[in-house]
Amino acid sequence: MDTVDLATSGLFFSWLAHDVEELVTMPGRPPPFVGSAPWLPRELREHGPTRAHVTLAISAVGVLMAAASVDGYRTRGRSAFYQSVLYGYGMHGVLHLASAAAACRYTCGSATALPIVLPFWAMASKALKADGVALKPHLWTIPAFPVFGLAVHSAAYLATRKRSHTPRAA
Repeated sequence: MDTVDLATSGLFFSWLAHDVEELVTMPGRPPPFVGSAPWLPRELREHGPTRAHVTLAISAVGVLMAAASVDGYRTRGRSAFYQSVLYGYGMHGVLHLASAAAACRYTCGSATALPIVLPFWAMASKALKADGVALKPHLWTIPAFPVFGLAVHSAAYLATRKRSHTPRAA
C-alpha cells in the first residue's frame, strides 16, 4: 500500500476514529452558542441531541465518508468528490478547534481534531501532491459543509424525536 492508497482509503478510517469521540461526547451535551438560537427546538438548546440522533447523524455522514474514500481510492485521489470531502474534513477539524477556542472549553470533537483530523488532512494532501495530483480548491465545499451538517442533523432530529401522543377523538 502506497501513500496515495493510505490517503484515499484512510479518509474513512481517520473520520471513524474522530467520530468515535463525537459519538461518545455529543449526546446530551448542548453545542456551544446554541442558547441564542431560538429557531432550534428547545430540547436541543437545553439538553443537546439524543444518543439516537447522534448515532443516526454520524451514520449518515459515514456513508458520505465511505463513498468519498472509495471514490478517492478508485481515482487515486483525482476525484473532485473525494478532494471536496477531504477538504471539508480538514476544514471541519479547524472548526472544531475554533469552537473550543471561542467557547474557552472542550467542545465535542475538539480532542481528536489536532491529533487525528488535521495530521491526516496534511498527510493526505502531501501524498496526493507528491503523486502529481492537482488539488483543486473546491470553494463550494465551504458553504456546502454547514448546509450538509444542518441537513443531516435536522433529518436525524426529526427521525428520532419523541412525539407526544394525545388520544384522538373517535
